[in-house]
Amino acid sequence: MPREAEESVTRSRQRIVTGLVFLVVSAGAALGQASGQETDAILAADAAWLKVYQAKDLAKSVAFCDEQGSMLAPNAPIAVGKDAIAKLIEEDFAHDNIEWHANKVGVSRSGDLGYTSGTTGMSFKDASGKIVVYKGKYLTVWRKQVNGEWKVLYDMFNSDMPPL
Repeated sequence: MPREAEESVTRSRQRIVTGLVFLVVSAGAALGQASGQETDAILAADAAWLKVYQAKDLAKSVAFCDEQGSMLAPNAPIAVGKDAIAKLIEEDFAHDNIEWHANKVGVSRSGDLGYTSGTTGMSFKDASGKIVVYKGKYLTVWRKQVNGEWKVLYDMFNSDMPPL
């Protein structure tokens, strides 16, 4: 891919990320100190999703996603819907030591949307066989279901590592 095209794709992705961050920040007035029960429920869902993700259980990992969910992974098109998300997660399972830790959580005043954000990491082997330790950050937007469960509506993550 020509350098100009790569830069255009990178700028487009940065705009998407900026838009999602703006969405969460601009909703800050609505994303206040919600009830402790709701934030606890979102943190519990986040931790449960990590547990099945680390076990590399594809069906259970995808089940945490909303029917209209999307995943925005680095260097990949936006995965929309459970089938596309399943393919992306399956690719992610090739990595080792996948982890994330929420350090922020919030719930909208309406109580139907929430978020977690924090740090993420994993390890993998590069083309030369050298183990690379990846560190980054994530933002997950959760939607409360009719039955009270929280499901992933949007999941976005990116690297803290310098560009290759």
